[in-house]
Amino acid sequence: MKSKLTAVLTVLLLIFAATPFQAQAAIQFSDAGKHWAKNEIMYLSDRNIIGGYPDGTFKPNEPITRSQAASMLIKALKIPLTENTSVAFKDVSKKSPYYQILATVNEKGILRGDNGYMRPGEKTSRAQMAAILRRAFDMPLDQQATFIDVTPSHWAYQDINGIAKQRVAGGSNGKYMPSDSVTRAQFSAFLVRAMDDKMKLSSYRSYVSTKGKTVEQVGFTYFIDSDEVGYSELIKKNMATDKREVLLKYKDVPISSWDYSSALYLHSNTRLIVYNEEIFIPYSSGGFHEADELPFAYAVMKIKIDGQDLVKMKEPSQMSNMFVWNDRIFYTDMGPRAILPDDFKDSTLVFYSTAMDGSSDKRKEFTFDARATFDLFDVHGNREAGGEFLSVLHDHSTMYYFNKKGVFKYSLLDKKTIKLSSIFGKRMEVTDTQLIVTDTKGKKHSLKK
Repeated sequence: MKSKLTAVLTVLLLIFAATPFQAQAAIQFSDAGKHWAKNEIMYLSDRNIIGGYPDGTFKPNEPITRSQAASMLIKALKIPLTENTSVAFKDVSKKSPYYQILATVNEKGILRGDNGYMRPGEKTSRAQMAAILRRAFDMPLDQQATFIDVTPSHWAYQDINGIAKQRVAGGSNGKYMPSDSVTRAQFSAFLVRAMDDKMKLSSYRSYVSTKGKTVEQVGFTYFIDSDEVGYSELIKKNMATDKREVLLKYKDVPISSWDYSSALYLHSNTRLIVYNEEIFIPYSSGGFHEADELPFAYAVMKIKIDGQDLVKMKEPSQMSNMFVWNDRIFYTDMGPRAILPDDFKDSTLVFYSTAMDGSSDKRKEFTFDARATFDLFDVHGNREAGGEFLSVLHDHSTMYYFNKKGVFKYSLLDKKTIKLSSIFGKRMEVTDTQLIVTDTKGKKHSLKK
């Protein structure tokens, strides 16, 4: 008898938590009047999409369950409940007040179960919330990295990026915290932003830079090309229309007092770094040693994605393998000497970070041994530009490197180093799922990231 009474009370509590309680506005809930999500809670309450508890509270900081989220979505999207009663769930009786709701969202592909289980009372994670909302409102998937703690290997990576790009969800200190439970207030805020453009976040922001000779970001492609007479230009191309815009010409880069005549400002092999509204352009600032023909100094300039505000950030230094992550610039110090690609000696390198100006608040992040080797020329025989060690590679929130002891990865999130292999590497590249290392004999090895 006691178990039956408990079950009845549980069902009633779920109903009160997900349905309106006398259509109260958020300001009337005793615990929501000063809450950060007060306006969003009021928005949903006024539309009878969500309500409070019998005691007059909303419990904004309580986790929301899958059944509660499903009920809110059905009301928000005004989806008719399915009449199909053939759907059977192992953990939801057809007599349950939530059966039709869960059957409907399952049928629509909005919220799915696993192996016949819908898990109605289970807490909803922030990753699950992203996938549910993206499917419910038919938002596009997105591959551009947004948060430092959501890597391409995460099952909801594109869902999370998708709702962030649509200004539905944000994070904190660059993190999304995908495994955390969603609270009733958070889900209310996310849902309102998905429903009403006027309620969306003011802007989208990524915390992970995109780097490459060609960079795609927010509908545009950035790369360095040559004009009709062979002078280099920084190009921005609209991916939808193919319209090209010249952001910067080689001849328009001012010569600094520290630059030599052989400085390579814009080179087709330069790996651009795009971070929100800015493009960072590493360049070789000095000449080449006669002995080993390696650039002896590098510098960085940056420009806005609209072609404005060109700035040479700092005097030449030994900056190598630069990237931008969580509003800081990271790079590896080249050390006292650059070694040719076939010189298999290790050097002690230092991994630094600075504020976004490239010089202030400099921090030593990590010291490690790696082969300080360069490729002077690419596979086509063209001189490479920019200080890029072959033995160091950055990917999202991880730095990979190799030395005579093997291949390692260093996490920027937990500051831990893990050995991946004993391979004696010569160069490496990365995909969404693998690290591909070429050894000194030319054989390629695929390692799980």
